[in-house]
Amino acid sequence: MACWDNCQRNLSKKLLGLGAILCLLLTQSARAEPVYQRAVVAADHQLASSAGVEILKQGGNVVDAAVATGFALSVLHPSSSGLGGGGFMVIWNAKSKSGIALDYRERAPLAATRDMYAQNQGDEKQKTDASRKGHLAIAVPGHVAGLCYAAEKYGNLGLKSVLAPAIRLAKCGFAVDAKMRKSQLAYLKLFQPGSDYKKRFPALFEKYLNGGKPWLEGDRFYSPQLAVLELIAEQGADGFYGGAVATAILKESHRGGGILTEQDFESVEPVRRKPLRGKFGDFTILTMPPPSSGGVALLETLNILEAYEAQHPKRTLEKLGHNSPDYLHLLTEVLKHSFADRAEFLGDADFVSVPVKKLISKKNAKNIAARIDWEKTLPLKEYGRYVGVDDSGTTHFSVIDAAGNAVACTETINTGYGSFVVEPKFGIVLNNEMDDFAAIPGKPNIFGLIQSEANAVEPRKKPLSSMTPTVVIKDGKAVHVLGASGGPRIISSSIQVYLNLTRFGMTPQAAIDAPRIHHQWVPNSLYAERDLFERVGQSLKQRGHAVVQRSGLAATQAVSKTKDGLQGGSDPRKGGKPAGY
Repeated sequence: MACWDNCQRNLSKKLLGLGAILCLLLTQSARAEPVYQRAVVAADHQLASSAGVEILKQGGNVVDAAVATGFALSVLHPSSSGLGGGGFMVIWNAKSKSGIALDYRERAPLAATRDMYAQNQGDEKQKTDASRKGHLAIAVPGHVAGLCYAAEKYGNLGLKSVLAPAIRLAKCGFAVDAKMRKSQLAYLKLFQPGSDYKKRFPALFEKYLNGGKPWLEGDRFYSPQLAVLELIAEQGADGFYGGAVATAILKESHRGGGILTEQDFESVEPVRRKPLRGKFGDFTILTMPPPSSGGVALLETLNILEAYEAQHPKRTLEKLGHNSPDYLHLLTEVLKHSFADRAEFLGDADFVSVPVKKLISKKNAKNIAARIDWEKTLPLKEYGRYVGVDDSGTTHFSVIDAAGNAVACTETINTGYGSFVVEPKFGIVLNNEMDDFAAIPGKPNIFGLIQSEANAVEPRKKPLSSMTPTVVIKDGKAVHVLGASGGPRIISSSIQVYLNLTRFGMTPQAAIDAPRIHHQWVPNSLYAERDLFERVGQSLKQRGHAVVQRSGLAATQAVSKTKDGLQGGSDPRKGGKPAGY
């Protein structure tokens, strides 16, 4: 009888398991993801994805599509990226089997100094805030120079064509969606009575927050950037860095005590860099080198995971199981090492020595993998010594075509609406990228740790970034393109989506939808999205992790080439929808 009972229990478990699988299959079938045959674009606004596809249908290539998407996002998501910011682009050409990394990250102004914030007047809070909000926080924008260079050097259609969707969106307006309405209400809280924000940032309040009047369903937004977009279409980068636009930006900078000069604008040009490469199984990864820290951290993390699997063959990621407590513990421990190295060693390699080869070497990975404790997490001092920086007002988009050409592009103004400074005549939202430097080197942070001197402020230096635009190659063709927005969570999210795609065989949308974790070494908190927090949080706590529930850990956009065609995924955490044909 006991044997019969055991058989019944085992059968019930199997039926429950089959039921769960059937339910999952039915759910996936109910929301079948479109498959395209020519090309696909995934951005965090549906109209931006459509702008890219519009250009592809006109005969543009993947770079044309990326540039069109980038300019459209300046209109559609001005709090995340735009003309007053900068970015990174990784391009893969399947015909020549070559890739380039285009760096149009913002630079520190020529008048910037190492101790400009430490020596600023006011108390400690005022010194810290000076690099985050206001005119002194603004670095020299590189966005327009980068996109214009990409279109002119690698595109087919020309600036007038690729800017047409953005100009149309600015001129005709677009419907204010639920996310935009929610975001507006959050920012308006900063402008309530008792705050000096309305006086300090009047153009932001009037032009982008509707003068304090909450948007309603059915309202339309008309971007104040129309005139400058038209100038760029006619004159290229000169339409931004010269003439009336440059004069207006400099006037606004000086009005608020900023340090931008004509010489800063005269010397803006993107930098072509060699992408970082890593080999993992059948895949080759192309990703961004410094001043991005994301590419180094991604390759270092994957190398350590691969080394750990080699040292422990029974603990491969697949055997551990996707998002199991064991899998998440291992991933967390590896992330803590990568983030500790990121904070200590990474900076602008044009100014400081960055040991990239060592950090992404297999030898380094083997040494770190051997130090991972399978049973528990370790004290912070076992990982590193310095605290990194954040960039969260960011957007990412991915483009791929049937020939295996691809673009991964991440752009930013740093935090939401950047410095909050908006040039009033042309409506340009200006970045606060200076806060991505170690603004006050040598000053202990809230955790008593010191930020790295490698990321100290210097004239024309580029601040460290977490942006991780990544192209995955197989047999000479791009098969996955991915990246994210959301500060240091960009790195952890990009890694998890990559693993979901390549190790767990997920479609782009499923890889993005899957719940995620994040650990950046400091603070010593393991952030988990709700599903994971409820399901495995307790198991991770038993290993010593300080598990904290968080929502929306970054927003990723990915596209993939499969045997059936092309698919795209846009993150529901931020909205958006892929488009293709």
